[in-house]
Amino acid sequence: MRNHHHPIRLPTLATDTAPPAVRRAARVATLVLAAATANAVAGHHCSPPGASSLFATMPITSPSFPPTGPTYPEGVAIVGDRVITTGPANFGTAGNGSPSQLTVFDRDTGALRAEVPLVGEDLSQEHALSEAAVAKDYVYAPSTQLGVLRWRFNGNHDLTWQESYSTPFCSVTIPAPCLQPTDKCPVDIRPNLPPLPNGIEVDAHGDVYVADSLQGIIWHMPKASQPHLPVTPEVLFCSAALQGSGTEGLSLFGANGLTSVGGDLYLSVTFGPLSETGPTSVIYRLPKDRPTAAELQVVYTYTPVEVSPGVFVPPIADGITYDKKSGHLFVVLGGQNQVSELDLAANPVEEVARYSRTDADHPFLNPSTIALDKGGVAFVTNHAITCCLPGDPSPSCSACTNAQDFFGVIELCTD
Repeated sequence: MRNHHHPIRLPTLATDTAPPAVRRAARVATLVLAAATANAVAGHHCSPPGASSLFATMPITSPSFPPTGPTYPEGVAIVGDRVITTGPANFGTAGNGSPSQLTVFDRDTGALRAEVPLVGEDLSQEHALSEAAVAKDYVYAPSTQLGVLRWRFNGNHDLTWQESYSTPFCSVTIPAPCLQPTDKCPVDIRPNLPPLPNGIEVDAHGDVYVADSLQGIIWHMPKASQPHLPVTPEVLFCSAALQGSGTEGLSLFGANGLTSVGGDLYLSVTFGPLSETGPTSVIYRLPKDRPTAAELQVVYTYTPVEVSPGVFVPPIADGITYDKKSGHLFVVLGGQNQVSELDLAANPVEEVARYSRTDADHPFLNPSTIALDKGGVAFVTNHAITCCLPGDPSPSCSACTNAQDFFGVIELCTD
């Protein structure tokens, strides 16, 4: 873990109002950095490491028809003086009358600046906006219905327009919603699944990569601009190792978070191979240039944590991001309600820190993705997918007291 200059302690991971699985995770006995509350001031160094504060909670735009658009925030991006979330990323959105959207907050104050609804979704069907990536003043995000979209935030104006960067994603085995045959997938992949675009990365060359959580695919889209948009996603890599190890529901989720480091992609698999105590989560490395199955390398494996005799909480790795300054990889563990920091230069790769937030006002509750700002500041979305809102049809969620309050963004000191 970190050196002796950085205090560590054993915290709890959730409040008594959280769902049972999360309350059990509160007793995880793992070394973490101190999580004292501290506000990070823009332009100043954020300290001490592990300090955190509630940056913003999500607005309610359709209180009569929950779950509403901005709840279940997934992606987070920093553009100038804005922190921008994407969502919702949840099932059960068909017929809710609420489009997916970007939610724009002021970087310095956390105040709500704008809500940017998507245009063109069929709200009678399932619809979601997944993780986010930034390239200069553009925010990119994959829509489950519309493909990769992007928005430009120029100057101080929050009014922006939606641009289709790619055509919609297809299944490679069934015509739902469309069929795109490929010779890149091996015969042992689980067939008959629709696409589920999730993690996204835009590399230094402007190429776009998207992780498909159900099909075990990494999609690639070349750098392009008008009049050559939208482009058609192409299968860069496909593997059963990038599909979830479960048989139904969320356990089918495989490839998820995605980030670029030089000529390689790093990606998280949420429900990796089963261990004796439950599903693991795996971080893989894959070259961008014509990758082969032999080049898919395991970087790090997270295992379930025993929180009481015979009760184990899986890691459920989600969003990841790379810090060029430190050479470290940050991995959000949605099941264990923590953020992990990996030193990629160590051989083997070493976990050097775990970050938690247990404050009663807004503890980590299924955190999803992370974006790094200057001065050791990170922004983490609180996805709270285990919380039900009134009318939520998901059978896997639990009633959370004041559930709407858990959807938000946490500001975290990482340096």
